[in-house]
Amino acid sequence: MYSIGEFSRIAQVSKRLLRYYNEIGLFQPIKVEPASGHRYYSASQLPTLNRILALKELGLSLDQIRRFIKDDISLEEIQGMLMMKKAELEQQVLDELKRIRTIESRLKQIKDRATYVRDVVVKQVPQQKLIGIRKALSTSESGDNLFWSVMDALPRENDSTYGDLTIVLHEDGVSSDRTDIELGRLLKTTSHAPLTTYDGMTLAERSLPEETMATFIPPTASCAKLLGYNAIGEWVEANQYTFAGPVRLVFLELPKQPGDSDFVTEIQFPVRKRSVELDLLSIN
Repeated sequence: MYSIGEFSRIAQVSKRLLRYYNEIGLFQPIKVEPASGHRYYSASQLPTLNRILALKELGLSLDQIRRFIKDDISLEEIQGMLMMKKAELEQQVLDELKRIRTIESRLKQIKDRATYVRDVVVKQVPQQKLIGIRKALSTSESGDNLFWSVMDALPRENDSTYGDLTIVLHEDGVSSDRTDIELGRLLKTTSHAPLTTYDGMTLAERSLPEETMATFIPPTASCAKLLGYNAIGEWVEANQYTFAGPVRLVFLELPKQPGDSDFVTEIQFPVRKRSVELDLLSIN
């Protein structure tokens, strides 16, 4: 048996916590000396204490934990609950990292706004052929799964047959309950037979129309949409253009694996000159 001090070191919890759990009847010593009141614990109690601490990490109240312990929840069940909590926390971390990148992008945009707008380039993109798939993704579906499914079905490198991997975003906003996305590789050949991905999707050939594009290559992947979209938007308005079709994202350098942020994209907005120029100064 161990004294409360020894047991606290073994279990890596404070003596104060052990005393509190004893007071509320949640976790009690195996022996208490009547004369001195000294508490003693056994190593055989460690699994029970670890159950309590694991359930506490899951956010359960002490009353809920007491009921779980009384019902003798298995270690396997606790392990499964902890794995679910771990996945939930990991997603929260990823969401917070995205927020941090967005804030960084906003700060960078404020600082370097004029530079980014000057970097917008207008170019004529000819009619192109693409082998890929168009799919409407619900809010619960991951675009990453579609991306890597198509990536695995096509060569990673450009060659005499395949050009840049391209995404066409057909939706007209970002608050929809679905994302209408087209994804594939540009083709350098006159025709290409359909392909099937490992998860059963069919990649077919289609044509992308010739367009006048306002283009921008963001300085980093993390702020690609924010800086690129904003820069193009300001340039289009300042130069009396209007948007004329779905956005294209052309990958000049591909990510090497899921989660990789080391890639380069060119944002392409189809535009046309306004037939009537807007005098923004006269708009109230």
